[in-house]
Amino acid sequence: MTGEPFRLATQRLVLRRWSAADREPFAALCADPEVMRHFPAVLSRAEADALADRADGCFDTLRSNGSPYGLAAVERRADGDFLGFVGLHRMRWYPDDVEIGWRLARSAWGRGYATEAATAWVTHARDVLHLPRLISITTPGNTASLAVMRRLGMRFGWEASGEVDHVVHVLDLAPGGTA
Repeated sequence: MTGEPFRLATQRLVLRRWSAADREPFAALCADPEVMRHFPAVLSRAEADALADRADGCFDTLRSNGSPYGLAAVERRADGDFLGFVGLHRMRWYPDDVEIGWRLARSAWGRGYATEAATAWVTHARDVLHLPRLISITTPGNTASLAVMRRLGMRFGWEASGEVDHVVHVLDLAPGGTA
């Protein structure tokens, strides 16, 4: 978890590259059946560590308009607590699109953190990265994530079946788009 620094800040949050200290709380949230209920399974510590490495590694491999992006660790500014991740990446199912996604600890739910962090990423994607659009993927029953998508101004794109049945929402960022 090294490489080029990255930081976005909101009123209450800091979105940044991952640190070694993030691994334990990330493993705990990935082992929480309620957090992982819309995913195929909870993750072991080794699987969570591997996901953290991939999330942080995005910043070393993904660029747009010369700027890196990835799945950023989210920390609360008030106390420095690690809350989960929010960020941008390329989903293997839709390699031509950039997905905005999030996973937060249950203790961070219901406080608007996902929307706040995702809104910062939408602005960054539009104004710095100059991406034409973002997609977001979830299962049809994930009402909390669907609500975040609506608050971001995303519209329903399509339903698909694959490893997991899912729905895709789209946010146009190009001039004249919905962002």
